[in-house]
Amino acid sequence: MSSVTCNLSRRGFLKAGSGLVLGLHLSGFGPLPELDEFAVATELTGRGSSHPLNAWLRISPDGQATVRIGAVEMGQGVYTSLPMLLAEELELPFEQVRVEASPTDKAYYRPSPTLPIPVLMTGGSESVRGHWLQLRQAGAEARQMLISAAAKRWKVAARNCHAQGGSVHCRERRASYGELAESAAELHPPHRVRLKEPEAFTLLGSSPQRIDLPEKVCGAAVFGIDVQREGMVNATLRACPHHGGELVSFDPSEALKVSGVRDIFAIDHAVAVVADYYWQASKAAKLLNITWNEGRGKGLDNAAIRGKLEGALEEARVVHRRGTAPRDLELSVNYYSPHLEHAPIEPLNATVHVQPEQVEVWAPTQVQAEVQKQASRLTGIPRERCFVHPTYLGGGFGRRTLVDFTGAAIQIAMRVNRPVKMLWSREECFARGQYRPATACRLSATLGPDGFPTDYEARIASQNIFDGRVPDFLLELKFITATVHEGLDTPYAIQREAVRYQRIQLPIPIGWWRSVHASHNGFYRESFIDELAHRGGHDPIQYRRRLLRNSPRHLQCFELALAKSPPLPAGQHRGVALFKSYGSIVATVLDLSMRDGWPKVHRIVCAVDCGRVVHPDTVHAQLMGASLMGLSAALYEEMSFEDGRAVQSNFHQYKLLGMAEAPQVDSYIVPSEEDPGGIGEVALPPLAAALGNALFSATGVRYRQLPLGKQLKQS
Repeated sequence: MSSVTCNLSRRGFLKAGSGLVLGLHLSGFGPLPELDEFAVATELTGRGSSHPLNAWLRISPDGQATVRIGAVEMGQGVYTSLPMLLAEELELPFEQVRVEASPTDKAYYRPSPTLPIPVLMTGGSESVRGHWLQLRQAGAEARQMLISAAAKRWKVAARNCHAQGGSVHCRERRASYGELAESAAELHPPHRVRLKEPEAFTLLGSSPQRIDLPEKVCGAAVFGIDVQREGMVNATLRACPHHGGELVSFDPSEALKVSGVRDIFAIDHAVAVVADYYWQASKAAKLLNITWNEGRGKGLDNAAIRGKLEGALEEARVVHRRGTAPRDLELSVNYYSPHLEHAPIEPLNATVHVQPEQVEVWAPTQVQAEVQKQASRLTGIPRERCFVHPTYLGGGFGRRTLVDFTGAAIQIAMRVNRPVKMLWSREECFARGQYRPATACRLSATLGPDGFPTDYEARIASQNIFDGRVPDFLLELKFITATVHEGLDTPYAIQREAVRYQRIQLPIPIGWWRSVHASHNGFYRESFIDELAHRGGHDPIQYRRRLLRNSPRHLQCFELALAKSPPLPAGQHRGVALFKSYGSIVATVLDLSMRDGWPKVHRIVCAVDCGRVVHPDTVHAQLMGASLMGLSAALYEEMSFEDGRAVQSNFHQYKLLGMAEAPQVDSYIVPSEEDPGGIGEVALPPLAAALGNALFSATGVRYRQLPLGKQLKQS
């Protein structure tokens, strides 16, 4: 067992999360803003007769344990995998565990593997990584407190007691956690706890039934769109469809004639309609006569966007280098990917009740702490009186890390003296997306006499998602720029390597999209490696094997995916790719055939090295889901613009992969003793390259622009 020192009082333990927040500085910048705005870590009072042992755990007399989770559940399984961390150390049977969303309190902030500040949000494939030690420590401390309570009751030394199966044992004596919880809750947390060694795990690495499954199967799960409050009214809005444009004027006269409409008013550059029922508000919104100013988006279309991005490649500056500067670059090719919409099935929505002394928000959000700050800022009500209740999310994919929709709902609620549910139409979701950025990339290399690269350079131009969200002077910080060029550096044995990046600005709003920039960088880099293999006269699989000689984890993952891929039937073609993101490595093998000039994908095999696995079934589900989402984006997805206005307005224009097109996906896990890596996004980056490489094998044509389906139709 490993030891973790924890010198905390009971109150201090409950403040542990805030201590991380308040104690952290960015070097040279002093304390981070807004992290000390309000008192933190209100102690749990418990519910009924249950007893809180710490901020995350309370136990009732019947032995049922309720675990509070700061991550939100959007299908990725955190309401199961995260309480497993605590239950493992607590020695509690998992069938005795219940889950509830944590308050928006700094006690529940967690360390971030990628950001220099603790966070209360769900994204970046960080949930298990960020809670790996935090929740295990919470379980271990509670276990020790229960053992101490039993030892005190029996008047024996705690070292003679042990926890097992939801009880404390000492020779022939046994007391359940439910019996001990009240007295244990009065004890101080131990100064030192011992975490289990991985070989002693009995729960982690297994796949108990997901906690959220029963209520989803029987329709009892509450998503944001399902929220109902007494006296609630409904609202929708029409925002300026021209990105960078403004509201000039509106005439509500016809809309006000619709039965049930209560109010129509402007918020920011949008017009809100409030009615008794949503369909009334929606009908009235369509009758509004609105004049918009096109603003900075005037004249902006796909050609202008691409031209600006490709022109910026010439100005790209070095952000990564291995060895000396690449020289005599002989082969140079350009790649491109367009803006993408998130397109979650549940439209954007939030329910808000603004009262004189408090605000309540019910929302399918990935960033409840940001929503809390937003509610306080907009209403002027102290942050500790702004309560955010995260619901289940009907798809997140990064879109719900943005708070534009919750901000609109709060502004509407400030004018309505009752709870109001704001729901965007699907058309509004497309028109006011926070899209994945379009990017241009130029990859260059020099091949040696043996056909293997000696020099490699990647240039990328893109908007920066942090632009406008952090002060300009922070935009050059490494952890911010690295999100754009992630993975353009390589795991391959190349002597001289450089990555260059140039930021551009456009009025098109952008946001985090599943796997962010890795989603297209995987396509760029792994397509180019295939190009180099063919240019050098080598098989792409053998080429990668040799280039991975200094990257054993990559090679092991690659070999597993290949070993699990069946021999190719006649008429089928194979593409391969591998990529590391969010602390995990994924290798993808994709097999297809061509039918009337269109690819039929038969099978995807992916292998992952994601370190230690908490819940294997969840890992497999995420690998399969991300692979299919990656296939959809690679084949079909694209947002187009005319005069800064989105052309696509619904799924009839924004095609997604259909169920009938979905291939078999086989997923495999590399056994590992490393700490956990991410899993929710990591299978997406290599998919497009594997598809493109298979298409090259089938057609002899190299496609360098996404979506590939569009290029196929044009060729």
